[in-house]
Amino acid sequence: MKITFHPRPLAVAQIACLGLGMGTLGLAQTQHTPPSPLAAASAPVPAGNLYAVEIKTGPAWDASKPAQEQAHFREHSVNLRRLRESGVLVMGARYADKGLVVLRAATEAEAHAMMQADPSIEARVFAYELHEFRVFYSGSVATPARRP
Repeated sequence: MKITFHPRPLAVAQIACLGLGMGTLGLAQTQHTPPSPLAAASAPVPAGNLYAVEIKTGPAWDASKPAQEQAHFREHSVNLRRLRESGVLVMGARYADKGLVVLRAATEAEAHAMMQADPSIEARVFAYELHEFRVFYSGSVATPARRP
């Protein structure tokens, strides 16, 4: 049976629920309330340590080509997408001529292994520095709209 809610006083909806044997709890269970942004900010963080990884050009970088034309760039993008989809890449950004990713890993060695598996790192097109990332203020970072 489908229940359609109309913009009527709550008492009418409660009576309808009682008539269906749902009680007043049934009304609360059938309505969907989107989560509050504050609830998301205070949600528990999955276990694991955080590591900041600064990615910069490596010795095999070809200065005559833009980034997207570098050897292994496509594979690098696929690797970052894989890390993001698996939940270990917490965030990523670019600044100046560098990239920054924050990884979640059990150990520093595991975080290094994630980066060393990147084809552009293996080919030395990119190099990286890895540091423990200790958050003292979680803040909020929104993703801006993409440029046309």
